[in-house]
Amino acid sequence: MRLRQRYLAIRLLTHQNLPSEPTFRNAIWNQLQRLYGELGMSRIGFWLTAYHPEKQSAIIRCQHTQVRPLRAALATIRQIDSTLLLIHVVGVSGSIKKALAFLPQLDPTHVVRSRKYR
Repeated sequence: MRLRQRYLAIRLLTHQNLPSEPTFRNAIWNQLQRLYGELGMSRIGFWLTAYHPEKQSAIIRCQHTQVRPLRAALATIRQIDSTLLLIHVVGVSGSIKKALAFLPQLDPTHVVRSRKYR
């Protein structure tokens, strides 16, 4: 059985340089673990699908029933390393193609999906 997914299109609002992809992913991961623990974090199914610091945008995937907990965790992040930032969820959709419609500054051909680690 295939699980349904949701894609959150987000804008990163800051006046400083954004952190690298691993740093950004780990900050969200740590915040989810702090708020919900291991079990809650596994239910959310967080995955950083696309991250573009030069365009200040990203696409995050989660389980369809866990959009609210993920949005709550994103809202509590105010700083990553020494970079002050706000994470604004522009839209939520069921496909990457529609999530890209919320971020017109991104070129759909340059959205790279993160590889699964083995």
